[in-house]
Amino acid sequence: MKINEIIREKRLAKGLTQGQAASRLGVSPPAVNKWEKGVTYPDITLLPALARLLDTDLNTLLSFQEELSEQEIGAFQNELLAAAETEGTQKAFELAMEKLREFPSCDTLVLSTALTLEGLICFYGKPDGDEAEDVLERLYVQAAGSADAPTANQAKVMLFSKYMGRQEYERAEKLLEELPEETANGKNRLQISLYTAQERWEEAAPLTQQKLMKDINGVQSSLLSLLDIDLKLGRIDEAKQVAAVLREMTGIFDLWDYCAYLGDFEIATAQKDAAAGMKILEKMLPAMLKKWEPYSSALYSRIPRKENGRNIGSLLMPRILEDLENPEAQDFDFLREVPGFTEFMKDMKEKLKK
Repeated sequence: MKINEIIREKRLAKGLTQGQAASRLGVSPPAVNKWEKGVTYPDITLLPALARLLDTDLNTLLSFQEELSEQEIGAFQNELLAAAETEGTQKAFELAMEKLREFPSCDTLVLSTALTLEGLICFYGKPDGDEAEDVLERLYVQAAGSADAPTANQAKVMLFSKYMGRQEYERAEKLLEELPEETANGKNRLQISLYTAQERWEEAAPLTQQKLMKDINGVQSSLLSLLDIDLKLGRIDEAKQVAAVLREMTGIFDLWDYCAYLGDFEIATAQKDAAAGMKILEKMLPAMLKKWEPYSSALYSRIPRKENGRNIGSLLMPRILEDLENPEAQDFDFLREVPGFTEFMKDMKEKLKK
C-alpha cells in the first residue's frame, strides 16, 4: 500500500474521524483528507506523531519497499520448501511469518506464502501447536481484501473451500457471490482465441494444451466426487460405472497410471472388500512411484516443462503409507487383516528409499 492508503486504513482501524486525527496532530481536517487522497503528504516533522497516533512505526508508515517482484516471491517460496524438507514445517512457518512481518502490505506475497504453507502441510504434516489452520485462514482473509483482483479472487476461492469444509455454507455462498463468473481460466481462453485469430499457432498450442490438461483434471475430479456420492447413496452399480470411466479416461488422456485405480479402490474400501482392496493396492502404490511424463504425450507436449520436476508420488507416498498403517484410520482396518499386508508395506517403504 501507498502512504495515503496506510494512513486511511490505520485511521479507520483506530476508529478516528479525519477531524479527530487532525485535531490531535494540530492540522486541519482538509489536510488529513488530502493526505488520504494522495494529493499532498504530511510534513516530515509530523511523521513521528502521525506514526504514534496510528499505532505504527515510520518504516511501515513510509512503506519502504512495500512490494516484492514475482521472481523474489518465487525464490522465497523455494526457500520455504527447502526449509520444510530439511527442518520441518515448523521452520517453514517461522520463516514465513518473519518475511510477512517485513512485507506486511505485499498481498501477492501473503497469498503465495499461504498457498505454499498449505501445500507443505499436506506433504510434511502440520507444525507444532494447533494454530496453523488459523494462521493460514488469516492470511487468506488479508489477501482476499487485496486491491489486486486476481490475488483477491484466488484467496476467496481458498476461503470458500475452507468454509465448505466446515459446513459454513452461508459464508461460502457470500464469497461465491463476490467472485467473477470466470475466475480460473477466462484469460487463458481469451488469449487462445486471440492467438488463433492472428494465426500465431506456436503460441496458441501450449495455452490450448494447458487448458486441456486443466479441463481433464476438472472432469477427473468431478468423476471422483460423483463416485463418492454414489457410494454414500448405496448406488454401487453406478459407482462401478464411474470407476470404469476413470480407468478408461486414464489411458485415453495419457494421465498418471496411479489415477486409474482410484475409483476401484474407493469402492473396495466402501465395501470393506479385503481381497479386492489388496489386489488394487498392489498395483496402485507401485504406479504412484512411476513418474508421470505428460510431455511425451501429443496432448501435452508443448506445455513448458518444469526443470528438475520431482515425482509427486514419492512426496505423497509416505503419508499414504502412514495412513494405511495407522490404527486410528479405521477405514483401512479391513486391509490390515489381509495376509501379506505388512510385508507389502515394508516392500513399498524399501522401494520409496531407492
